[in-house]
Amino acid sequence: MSISTQITEAAEAFKATLDAHPECRGDLAADAALAGRPRQHAAFWLGRFPDMDHGEGKNPPPPPPRTPEERLLDWLKGAPGPAAKLNPIEAIRTVGKGPGTMAASFGIRLDPEIGFTPHGERPLADVLRDGVPDPETSGVFPEMREDIEATKALTPPWLKIALPDMQGLFNIAHNVLGNEVFLAPLTEPEEWDRFMKLLSDYFIAAHRTLVQWIGPERLATHPAKIHRLAECSVNMVSKEFYIEHILRFDRRIAEYYGELAIHPCSGPHVFHVTLENLPNVVYIEAGRMINAMTAGSIAVDDALAAIGDRPIALAIGEELAAGEEEAGMRRLLGLAASNPRLTFGFCGLGWKRADEPAMRELHQKMNEYYAKIVCLDQPQQERSP
Repeated sequence: MSISTQITEAAEAFKATLDAHPECRGDLAADAALAGRPRQHAAFWLGRFPDMDHGEGKNPPPPPPRTPEERLLDWLKGAPGPAAKLNPIEAIRTVGKGPGTMAASFGIRLDPEIGFTPHGERPLADVLRDGVPDPETSGVFPEMREDIEATKALTPPWLKIALPDMQGLFNIAHNVLGNEVFLAPLTEPEEWDRFMKLLSDYFIAAHRTLVQWIGPERLATHPAKIHRLAECSVNMVSKEFYIEHILRFDRRIAEYYGELAIHPCSGPHVFHVTLENLPNVVYIEAGRMINAMTAGSIAVDDALAAIGDRPIALAIGEELAAGEEEAGMRRLLGLAASNPRLTFGFCGLGWKRADEPAMRELHQKMNEYYAKIVCLDQPQQERSP
């Protein structure tokens, strides 16, 4: 059987799974939340932390070189998998190498042994000397173009294509420069400004290139898929540092985007400083992280208070305390009774692999609870692929 035939059959199987499981359609849930439209299905994610003591969570050996067609087939075969656990699936393919995608264009090696994590760093002076990378030929962009072209050529138009994880300017800067990002704004302010201008030039050029490659008929539409700024490393600096040394460059990206999705990586001060100072925010994330990073995490209630009556979708990601999983989920899912602009993801801290059947039962129970509290007489007429 030719690989194109295998791809066609895998796409048909994926489509059948999408049609059979509306309760798992994370893309439709996200679209409804963005529009402020009540929906029949929460389509929430429920998972657990890998048990590292028993070998879970380790990266598999890097695969041998694969053709674009083989990569597409691998993706299609894996795409329906989360539905078996009632977790979200989407009619959207994402390309790239994760958080290191953009840094690779600056000569940062992505280590396949550790999930293509960026490895190494470069001096600021060297990056300034080399100038703006070519988004068509640098880093992993040639591979992404191959994946985009294969997806467009070999799959039906209902399968959309999202942009890679483009991160955000300060995240990319941290991946490229290492800890120099915390000192250069203070010790070399002119060079820092030149670098951030260069980085934002590259970011916009890369975005335009990817959008052009994908084309309007296949491009995903949700801002979290195409207009996202991740601010993880901003959790390592103060609000004042962000305002003085980063904000003006983020504003440039926000104004270019038109609609902005923010990933504050749970940090309270990052949530507030970006929401308060960046224009065109239509999507942001919040939720309690019990195993919080140094900056802590923003509670959902605080996030909702900060948003107020603005039409901003809130993606809730919450760690659930052991023994309190159902109560925690009920409390947060219950917010949907009066606020349709919410999506949900939960991670249980005490669960192991042996708990997965019980997790699935709880997932189904909470699906039924959500459907009851939103009180829709008829299923939502949501778009289908």
